[in-house]
Amino acid sequence: MSAHKLALSVDQLMARSREIAGVDIVDDEIIEPLNVLHRALNEESAIDAEGARAYEAKFIRLLVNRLRMKRDFARHPEIAEQPVAGPLVIMGVARSGTTKLQKALAASRDFNFLTFWQNFNWASVTGEPGEDLSARIAEADEFCRWYDERSPETKLGHHFQALEPEEEGPLSEGCFVAPSFFGYSEMPSYAHWLADKPRTIFFRFLRDVLKYLQWQGLARPGRPWLLKSPNYNGLELQLREVFPDARFVVANRSPLQTLASMCKLVSCFRQAYGSPEVDTNLIVEGNYRSMAAHLANRKAHPELPILDLRFEDIVGDLPRAIERVYAHAGMELSEDARRRMLDWNATNRMHKLGEFRYSLADAGLEEAVIRERMADYFDLLDALAGDRTA
Repeated sequence: MSAHKLALSVDQLMARSREIAGVDIVDDEIIEPLNVLHRALNEESAIDAEGARAYEAKFIRLLVNRLRMKRDFARHPEIAEQPVAGPLVIMGVARSGTTKLQKALAASRDFNFLTFWQNFNWASVTGEPGEDLSARIAEADEFCRWYDERSPETKLGHHFQALEPEEEGPLSEGCFVAPSFFGYSEMPSYAHWLADKPRTIFFRFLRDVLKYLQWQGLARPGRPWLLKSPNYNGLELQLREVFPDARFVVANRSPLQTLASMCKLVSCFRQAYGSPEVDTNLIVEGNYRSMAAHLANRKAHPELPILDLRFEDIVGDLPRAIERVYAHAGMELSEDARRRMLDWNATNRMHKLGEFRYSLADAGLEEAVIRERMADYFDLLDALAGDRTA
């Protein structure tokens, strides 16, 4: 049982959110998941007092954003008619170069993309396009600084910055059906509850948020969206159900590096909430399952539009990787876009803030077990290494 429970009940969190948002709606969709999360945090997590405070603030922020979004969709049904171009989806296991590729492509100015602050505060305060954004950005920036203070090592593996491109993990929490929640503390009952929930719940929520951001004037209709998450492995069919024109760029790297790095980073993520302990078996088992599902989808659906890139391609030959991505997306690569991406790369080298150190031994993992459990993926890695154009 957690030594530090949340002070507010579910009903109190929802009432406080309605008061802050100024929206008198009962958000029925999230009552069940919020109750499961609330109970898991109070009964299973090891968060400290500051972690409990931060989780309450997180829940209230998410609920407020949901209420404001519901208000605006009700007032402006035309939001639902916004076209969403693309998206181009960067995926692959965590720690495989997905963040570097996402940020480089975002620098091109050829894509719509989500910044951290848009993930964090996606809803309009006033309900009017073109509003002053300073308060929404400032709140996200304050959170990023709080995270750096609470878990200084996190930024060596993944740096949260309000104005920088960010994967959809923080936004996914807005539907309250998201694996990112247990990235920040142990909550096995929530993970069990989540296991049989269709991920299309989040993808539909994501689609609506993208439409909403375009309506607010924060993205350009017709420009393809650039999405990214390491949680999409094995979800290709569900994603295409909601985004039928989605194309995938899969970053690939040896699990002997990614699994150890992932375990270390999850511990850093949890440190901010006062619960750095990590059950590495749960993390790697989840990774085994998602990779098996991904490989099964590739085999059963060879028509899936997938471009494979190796980690070595992304960090060692970014210009060629960019060319291949643009060809895969059917987009023209201008010299200006190429220059902007390479300029970004020149000022954002690996280990810019310091080296993120990890090892299989520190994570309690064994190479032989990983090789056995992920033999099919190692076969794919070998094939990619033998064909540098694949």
